[in-house]
Amino acid sequence: MNWRIAYYVLCALVLAGIVHICVVLLVPAYGTRDAYAVISRQTDPFAFRQIDAAAGDTALSDVDPFFSYGICRYELSQVGLHMQGPKIDSFWSASILDDNGTIIYSLNSRTAIDNRLDLILLDPVQILRLREAQPQEAESAIVVEADVRAGFVVLRVLSPDESWAEKSAQFLRQVHCRPYVPGEAPPEQVTQ
Repeated sequence: MNWRIAYYVLCALVLAGIVHICVVLLVPAYGTRDAYAVISRQTDPFAFRQIDAAAGDTALSDVDPFFSYGICRYELSQVGLHMQGPKIDSFWSASILDDNGTIIYSLNSRTAIDNRLDLILLDPVQILRLREAQPQEAESAIVVEADVRAGFVVLRVLSPDESWAEKSAQFLRQVHCRPYVPGEAPPEQVTQ
């Protein structure tokens, strides 16, 4: 009877060792599949990209079928982010996430100024420059200070049925995601 217990313990230890080795070997493959790594491979910094969830776009998972999506990746090492979009009657929301996938700030059409997407994201040093320069474009924008290096913004637009799909797609085509330096001349403004 004792030899069976010893045999089972030995088999369990060998099996545990095999599982441990498999997990260690799979960490490099699965450890780099976080949201920021996937988005970094698919988008350039400061470039807005529409996401087609119906076509199986892998940049986002578990998307709500009643929303159209877009992503803007940012890197705040040298410049800030200025994200703009036209006014739209439909509900939209934008979530700013860091490179760990933690939501830093979120806004929507009801909390934005005049239902317009106009967002400036800066690190603490860039905020000081913004306060010194006091540029006019910052007066009508939501200015967010975040002590992050990189991340992405997920923009969602409500499309409850097919009649809203074209309006949402047109809105997403007009969204701009640009590098921003406080005090420099702003790029051309988004019009209605």
